[in-house]
Order: sequence, then structure tokens, then C-alpha cells
Amino acid sequence: MAIEIPSPLVTTDWLATHLDDPALRILDASVLLAPDAPHLRPMRDAYQRAHIPGAVFADLVQDVVELDSPFGITRPGSGRAAEVFGRLGVGDRTTVVVYDNEFGQNAARLWWILKAAGHTRVALLDGGLRKWTAEHRPIASGEITPTPAVFTARPRTDMWADRAQVLDAITNPGGATLVNAVPELPDDVSVLPPGAAQVMSTSLPGSLDVPFPSLGQPGTESLPYPSINWPGSPTLRPSLDRQRLLEHIPAERPAIVYCNSGLNAPLVALCLVDAGHTKVSVYDGGLMEWLSNPNNPTAPRHPTV
Repeated sequence: MAIEIPSPLVTTDWLATHLDDPALRILDASVLLAPDAPHLRPMRDAYQRAHIPGAVFADLVQDVVELDSPFGITRPGSGRAAEVFGRLGVGDRTTVVVYDNEFGQNAARLWWILKAAGHTRVALLDGGLRKWTAEHRPIASGEITPTPAVFTARPRTDMWADRAQVLDAITNPGGATLVNAVPELPDDVSVLPPGAAQVMSTSLPGSLDVPFPSLGQPGTESLPYPSINWPGSPTLRPSLDRQRLLEHIPAERPAIVYCNSGLNAPLVALCLVDAGHTKVSVYDGGLMEWLSNPNNPTAPRHPTV
């Protein structure tokens, strides 16, 4: 019997209650953002050392991607999504809970990809692995190879935006709102990958900026580079607090959320959906794709949160 998801987010208590349900598939989507190449690294080794019991590792960098894309972690197409999620043991009636070892920005990308592939029973574990372990809940090690399932992709194209739609939003002030899901620049930008500080300071004309770490609970964690303190904590802020942080984004207009590589935009998009926005899409190519064409217009970043 399928498990119904109460909201886009579930608590550790909720997951603990359903942990042994055979209709549940838990996916670990942890990614390391490293200062040296390759900058995005799947954290399979960390997963093998410690994961929530029953969790399967979902590689957002090398597996849950379209393999022939020139832009790194581009979302998988329908055929690739059906293959990958079926191999991960996600069937059409499987309830999925996704998590990572930060405060949800990696898992939110997996949540968005699953939703956009037409899978409705998926939730993000608020607090992820760190909250789970802090509560002294059970931890497993090793690798789990799930029994393959049949996953039928039913693409929701409205959840993705392309370059033409972004350009229309720039040239049509009454159209969609562009939302830049930006990281916080560290005081010492020399620890960032070459060129990253410039990209992180760039926006698309007319964008409203949302520093995605601000969606986490107040506190300081070492994320994701050693020696850099990034705002955020294992759990997201309560729903009403997140709504206040996003209230400058008009709910009556479509919103197109983007970031540098496509990794962080889905967390802001998920929070907009949770806040009641009904027309939210993610520009998956992000600044990586946009800046590959020097003729595309850009603007300095102007944070508003």
C-alpha cells in the first residue's frame, strides 16, 4: 500500500515511523562542493560510512543527469530518468524520501527532478542526515543495491525553463520573475574555484536574489568548504519564516529560479511551492549555460534578502 506524503517536507519523526515500510524508498543525494576540480563530487564514500537505514545512494553528479550535456549536472530526460530511477528501486507507486548531509539543497534538486518526471510521492527530509544522527537514531553502513523497479516518466515541462523563456522574462517586465538562488560569498574569495567569485557576483537583469543559505535555521555550520563558515543549519526555517523571506517574490506571477550550476535553485523553488506559489520553474542551465554565450545580457548581483 502506497504511503501518502503530507507535504513537500517530512520530519525525522515521520521518517522513523515509516522506516521499515516496504513501499518507502530513501535516497541519499549528498554532494561535496570542493574548491579544486572536480568541484562537484558525489559523496558515495561518506554514504558508505554512514547513512539512514535502507537508504540508497543517488549520484546527482554522474548518474541522475543527462550524460551528453555540455553543462555538467543537466537534468535527465524522460528516458534517462526512467532508467536511473528504476535502477534506484523507485517504482510508480513508491513513496520517496530524499535527504543529504547539509540542509537540503542537494536533496531538493533530486526532489525537483522526481517531481518534474511526474512522480508525486516524494518528500524532502527536513534536517537530513545531520539531524537524524544528532537525534541518535540508527545509522547503517555499506552499500545498498536495490531491486530494480519500473519507473514511468510523465514529464512536467512546466517545471523547467529554457533560455528563450529566460530571455522573455528579461525583455518583458510584466512576465515571469527571475529569482537568483545565490550562495553567500565568503570573506576570502581566494578559497573559491577559479572564476567562481565572478559568477557568484553575477545575476540576470531584473532578477530578485535569494541567498539560499538564509532558508536554513539561524546558526553557523562549516559548509561546504573547509575553513569557510556558511550560514545555515541542518533544518530549514519554519514555513512562516521562509514565507517572509520570500515575500518579495510576487506569488501572482510565474517565477523562474536559477543559480550557477543548477544545484541550489531547486531548494528555493521547493520553498516557493511550499509557500503557495503555483507557477514555479527552474532554469536548469543556470549561469553556467547563460554565460557560455557572451551576447547574453548580465547584471551585477543585488541581494534583497
